[in-house]
Amino acid sequence: MEERRPNKRKRTTLACDACRTRRTKCDSQRPSCHYCQTRGVRCIYQEPPTEPPDRVEEELSAINKRLDLLVSLMLPTQPISPSVHVGGSRSDFEVWQSQEDSPFDLPSKLLSNSSLMHVLGLDADFAQVLLREERTTAFEANANAGTRMLVVRHRHIASALAAFSARVHIWYPILPSGFSQEYFRVLSGPLPPSSETCLSLLVVAVGLVVEGEDAVPDIPYFQTAVALLPIIISECSVRSVQCLVLISLYYCCLLKPCQAHDYCLIASSKIQNIIKSGLEGDDPDTVDQTRRAYWSALLLENEIAGQLDVPKSGIWCLDEHVPLPLCQETWHFQPENTSLSVTAPASPDSVLSTLSKEGNTRSYFLAEIAMRRMLHRCNTAVQATSTGEYVYAPSIALELEHQLEEWYRCLPEMIRFEKGDVSQSLESIKIPPCPLSNFLRVQYYCCKLSIYWPAVYQAMQDAAVSGHLLNHCRRFFDSYVLLTPSIVAAFENCHVNRWTLFVSIFITSVAAMTAGNTPCLSELCSPQFRQSYQAPGRVDKTLLQQSPSLMMIQEVLEGRLSEASL
Repeated sequence: MEERRPNKRKRTTLACDACRTRRTKCDSQRPSCHYCQTRGVRCIYQEPPTEPPDRVEEELSAINKRLDLLVSLMLPTQPISPSVHVGGSRSDFEVWQSQEDSPFDLPSKLLSNSSLMHVLGLDADFAQVLLREERTTAFEANANAGTRMLVVRHRHIASALAAFSARVHIWYPILPSGFSQEYFRVLSGPLPPSSETCLSLLVVAVGLVVEGEDAVPDIPYFQTAVALLPIIISECSVRSVQCLVLISLYYCCLLKPCQAHDYCLIASSKIQNIIKSGLEGDDPDTVDQTRRAYWSALLLENEIAGQLDVPKSGIWCLDEHVPLPLCQETWHFQPENTSLSVTAPASPDSVLSTLSKEGNTRSYFLAEIAMRRMLHRCNTAVQATSTGEYVYAPSIALELEHQLEEWYRCLPEMIRFEKGDVSQSLESIKIPPCPLSNFLRVQYYCCKLSIYWPAVYQAMQDAAVSGHLLNHCRRFFDSYVLLTPSIVAAFENCHVNRWTLFVSIFITSVAAMTAGNTPCLSELCSPQFRQSYQAPGRVDKTLLQQSPSLMMIQEVLEGRLSEASL
């Protein structure tokens, strides 16, 4: 059985003025209630008071206002490109946004940034080569995949549900609070063709993948679920969006980013249609599920598409219009409270099982949304001059770091992490036992790297460093030292983001090594920084073998590591 915390529901109906005066029950029918209609009385309803924003929404609003100021500071005094465009002239900011291939831009384009690839000594089409390899391998795998008969076994589906709850749903909490009962009811029956059946089968498939038990294949469950795709595509419901998100997560866990992105795009487009059409309804639970589906699709698409040059769904256009989810009754499976003879996943998942009861899943979800919003709005400390050249902007870097520290200060205690001290040895740096907290720590230091990379690149261009630039370059190197232990641990524990995490390991390590080999910056590299080079080499190679693109990246990274050790 699942534990459900009591949730104080808000009243969604109001009595009309006539019934309120008489102090009688009103059926709240519009435009006229039954009492007023039968007696010919004019039926008047008072508008409900506007609900004040909660603390998180107020903080996000303040952050957005400060980021608007930063964007205005980054506008060039003259257009960067004097060329005339069909359909009218563009604003300075639109012109600035179109300059996608800037070597200053470490965080947001990554592999798809040809200018950055050149600075790091990689081929400009490195990302395209990886994509072609992934697509080709996926086509061959699908051609060789046969159809297997599905035999549902109760013990397998129970253990798969426990693994899904502890290792997948904590990152993307999209399922309703009573899902466990629906899950066992559906899988114990004849499996009629419906989105309800598809969702339960997908949970089994994803759970079996992350559980890692080869004796119980996930393919029959996944194939049976995918056979229901025509129903999912045609159905405009939150349940259909949940199915598409789970298909995307299934491919994420298999380290297949291209297929994951394909289905995530469909999920993003479908949830946008639901919201824009007002199909989420008035039921508080359904509305909250819709919001969770929207933010889950946004986070997932942003995680995958941020690494590659792939199409975007435009889901960010609604981020200021869709309220944050309440997640007050987030689903969590607790096998120890059932009659099922299954065991909960081992540590570190057992830590999650305890902490999630106290709301850490909701806290992580909101913290991740806030982080992605900051990065989406403004994440590069550069400024365009009147001649259209990019230069490092120290004041913007300090403001971005201030926003990051405000984000850290607002983290609830249950998911807050220790920042660490760069003077410590790498072995002494504490990695949070909770994977959610550790992933937020990875985000924190990746954000710091992105803030101060422009300072490093400016020094590399000028072949000199002094003053504020010297201090800011040192912050870049220190952030890399503090990042590496956490990001390697996150690669082991975060199944759904493994592919993107290793790409981040690759980019940050190659960028750090390139900067450290620059003569004017080499004196800033501490012994701990040199030791951090070796951390990426400690990832589990057997996991990388599941992905042809990660194997290619690993080969390049090992070559750089061997050069750095000479």
